[in-house]
Amino acid sequence: MVLVDRFGRPIVGARISLNSSFHCNFKCIFCHREGIFKGSQIMTADEIERVVSILHKLGVKYIKLTGGEPLLRKDIIEIVRRIKSIGIDEISITTNGTELDILAHKLRDAGLNRINISIHSLKRWKFYLITGVDMLERVKKGIEESIDAGLYPVKLNFVILKDLNDGEISDLIEYSYKLGGGDTNIIQLIELININPKFYRAYHRPLDDIEEWIRKKAVSMRRRRLHNRPQYTLDNGVIVEFVKPMYNPTFCMGNDRIRITYDGKFKPCLLRSDNHVDFLKVMRNGGGDSEIIDRFIEAVNRREPFFKQEFDKSFNIGSYIDYSVCPI
Repeated sequence: MVLVDRFGRPIVGARISLNSSFHCNFKCIFCHREGIFKGSQIMTADEIERVVSILHKLGVKYIKLTGGEPLLRKDIIEIVRRIKSIGIDEISITTNGTELDILAHKLRDAGLNRINISIHSLKRWKFYLITGVDMLERVKKGIEESIDAGLYPVKLNFVILKDLNDGEISDLIEYSYKLGGGDTNIIQLIELININPKFYRAYHRPLDDIEEWIRKKAVSMRRRRLHNRPQYTLDNGVIVEFVKPMYNPTFCMGNDRIRITYDGKFKPCLLRSDNHVDFLKVMRNGGGDSEIIDRFIEAVNRREPFFKQEFDKSFNIGSYIDYSVCPI
């Protein structure tokens, strides 16, 4: 049994935030939380295992773990191990990479299949300017350890920032090539999300011209199932994927995931915080699995593409954005 929303999109994946964006050791300039630590109620490993088990029975096969910074959780290995034991087909994690020099092989042994690592510049001073930490070499070490652990393909997340890192694409391609190219890693060029309108106006760069440049260099192109993302293979074997969530109905059309917040709410849409469905309260009040399923069905029924063909770009997206989760 697989649930399908009102727009014909099957729900086969879940993206689970393990902690809020307050819980991160980075201070990324495009994330308004900027690395502040703040206590908050979060799901336990038992509660995560339970909700994943319920969703798996309803057709969810893929789990993505995010944050905040998910690897700051002391029980991260146990969480991955428990999810894998349920029978999930694929588990992946999005991380800033700072803990992977220690955890990459342990995560692989626990059942992790893939990993996304944020690396928003290859220049030390720019990396520091963007992330607020001087950890570029540590992140690179984490990437190498992840490749050594066989967490293929390691996805290199690179948020494009106008006049800051948008001149590094060629360097990033060369870096990917030296790591083994498409055999071991994939570059993900990510469009900046409009969290802060003033920042967005200053640093947002449409990816169309970059994609056209890559397209001309590519020997092949395919579209990924998730969000219909274009993925180009270059003549040196490097693979470049484009993630363009802003004003992009194709992004919404191909969305087959439900999001789950760190505090136990189903989140039907990346760009909305006004339609969450709380299931953790039901769990902690002794509710049975059928009640959790009812909440999941309610969340699926609330799903609606945020961007449609005639979307008004003057609309104030910032009033809807959920700031408690990492924007990438």
